[in-house]
Amino acid sequence: MRNLPVRLSCVALTVLLCASACSRDPQVKAKKYAASGDAYAAKHQTNQALIEYKRAVQAKPDWAEAHYKLAKALDQQGDAANAYREYARTGDLDPSNIDAQVKAGTLLLAAGEFDSARTRAELALKVAPENAPANILLGNALAGLNETGRAVKQIEQAISLDPSYAPAWTALGAVQFLGGNRERAGEAFNKAVELAPRSVDARLSLANFQWASGDTASAERTLNAALGLDEKNAGVHRALALLYLSTNRAPQAESHFKALAAEPGGQLALADYYTGMGNRDQAKTVLHAVESGSDKSDARSAKLRLAAIEYSGGHKNEAYKIVDGVIHEKPKYEEARIAKARMLLIDGKADEAWKEAQEAVKLASGSPAAQYTLGLTAMARHDYPTAEAAFEDVLKLNPRAAAARLQLARLQLARGETAGALESAEEVSRDRPDDVDAAVLMSRSLRAQGDLPRAERELALRISRNPEAAPLHLERGWLAVQRNELPVARKSFEDALRLQPASYDALVGLVTVDIAQRNVAGARGRLTEWQQRDPNDPRVKLLSARVALAAGNTAEAEQALRALVTADPSQLDAYDLLGRIAMSNGQLDRALTEYQTLASHSKSPAGPLTLVAMIQESRGDREAARQQYERILALDPHAGVAANNLAWMYAEAGRLDDALKLATVAQDQLKRPEAEDTLGWVYYRKGLWQHAIASFERAISKAPANAVYQYHLGLAHLKEGNDSQGRAALKRALALKSDFNGADDARRALEETR
Repeated sequence: MRNLPVRLSCVALTVLLCASACSRDPQVKAKKYAASGDAYAAKHQTNQALIEYKRAVQAKPDWAEAHYKLAKALDQQGDAANAYREYARTGDLDPSNIDAQVKAGTLLLAAGEFDSARTRAELALKVAPENAPANILLGNALAGLNETGRAVKQIEQAISLDPSYAPAWTALGAVQFLGGNRERAGEAFNKAVELAPRSVDARLSLANFQWASGDTASAERTLNAALGLDEKNAGVHRALALLYLSTNRAPQAESHFKALAAEPGGQLALADYYTGMGNRDQAKTVLHAVESGSDKSDARSAKLRLAAIEYSGGHKNEAYKIVDGVIHEKPKYEEARIAKARMLLIDGKADEAWKEAQEAVKLASGSPAAQYTLGLTAMARHDYPTAEAAFEDVLKLNPRAAAARLQLARLQLARGETAGALESAEEVSRDRPDDVDAAVLMSRSLRAQGDLPRAERELALRISRNPEAAPLHLERGWLAVQRNELPVARKSFEDALRLQPASYDALVGLVTVDIAQRNVAGARGRLTEWQQRDPNDPRVKLLSARVALAAGNTAEAEQALRALVTADPSQLDAYDLLGRIAMSNGQLDRALTEYQTLASHSKSPAGPLTLVAMIQESRGDREAARQQYERILALDPHAGVAANNLAWMYAEAGRLDDALKLATVAQDQLKRPEAEDTLGWVYYRKGLWQHAIASFERAISKAPANAVYQYHLGLAHLKEGNDSQGRAALKRALALKSDFNGADDARRALEETR
């Protein structure tokens, strides 16, 4: 009996050793985590399931089943990028998992990676040649690669394998639609519904076809029929919500967003809906509920949305406090860095925004939002090559990112690549016919090319579809100014201001028309009303001074400008006007003394010193002016006005390479038509006619009523051999102003080209 405890101890030790060994067995650990994940998934606790599946993958990285379970959970969460990675890993570890291969290919298809999607389909078909979903995937991939004929045959093969398989008919409809055969596409989509009348997916596909074909009424009926089959289907609620939003029936979308609130991320979508409707209080109520919930990821997203609401409501300190709190909680959360960068950017703190955007990209280089924010901050810092590279990275990550494509088009237009800018704007417009930004950019590109009739047609079409879009009316106003159709311009600017009462650009447009029609009293009235709303707006003070000058009230203008530069020494336009007033009054000595004194007391003397040089130049002392400009640029290499004026002097003196460098600096810093004109003139003097034309066109796009720019453009066209375009530009110059500097030369050039 004394040996019994010893034997029991041995047994216990054996059990303990076995348990210890088993606990170290990766397969056992992985299965334990996977089983726990399955239990959470059965209770629809997807976030907890994700944690367990990730542990299973970490325990045994080569277990295909764990990757597959993780992929499905990520897919359910809407995390397409990571879901694809796990589906692909599953397929690589276990080629017999056809579903993983097909789903990986389907996600590639959605991302526009058609060639890679085809590869996944072919891998699946090697294992199961008669698998209908794999045949459908291959057909869709071929369609994406513009091999429509082969795509139709591939999907028809899938139909022949199982004629009653509704998804195959849906896929055939999609390919037929892509190939332009809408009638056959409609037949296929309807056939899918006929074969599977209780299939919500079939009806969703039919509704999408009807919607894309412009038949929103039929799409709405089809979606409501689908909702009758499954009143909780998130896809149908999402489609109906978007349909109501896109057809200007936003209130009807509310019930569908509420239905989506039970889905992962649904409460955030509901809050976004309320924010978009301007109902911030309801949005905040929903977001506070999410913030206090158990899902930490959604809670962080809710906090960032709350910060955005606070920021837009003028509570900037509170907004920054919220975002900084999220960053403190999770320093590697790129969304918080992006949010902070966007706020800093709006506040004009480009360098600080740049640091946050860089950090976001470091944390998530594959995030289109991070790359896009990096591009925006680079543009704000005038680093256009970096901005362009960032926007191109966005399109690599998401070829359908219209915002990035439009930013690239804006950069192209700024460089004078009007054809490329127009092509990009047209591409976005094809995908998004009602995109206001694309329409405006298209019009500006057409204006820069001189195709004013088409610009008018495009704007008229967009305005008929979206009459409440203020930017469209604003652009139409500037088009009318360029065509010298002042009554039309006035009506367009008034419409823009009615729709967007805080639009300073619309105010400038109306004042421009007032002055052109010699209605100084009207211009004054507008400015007085605006100043009553915002007495400290320096833009309006400057505009008021311009109106006073136009009315001949020089003393009033000078007083306003002096007050402006005293309050804000960075207002170079105000300095420019003061210099012009002094020169027009013949009080150059007094002005020279005042600006020299101002420069000696200024922390940023480039502005007043530039005016000193301008006065010296106006007195005919070009050598003193040149030396002064050179001293200014030695103090501040980015002094745009000094660079612009010195570039012109160098060009006239034959120092063309030096002139080109300075003109490029001026263009980069000033972003004004004067700088574009100077750059164009340097190119003209160098004999680079095409570059000159592009620069002059950019100047004209910003100041279409400037006769000198039209004159320079005409000279460049004539040198390039474009006689008809050259004559047209010269005629426009003379029509705008008959006594500008160079008018006699323009008349002689017209005579010589007859």
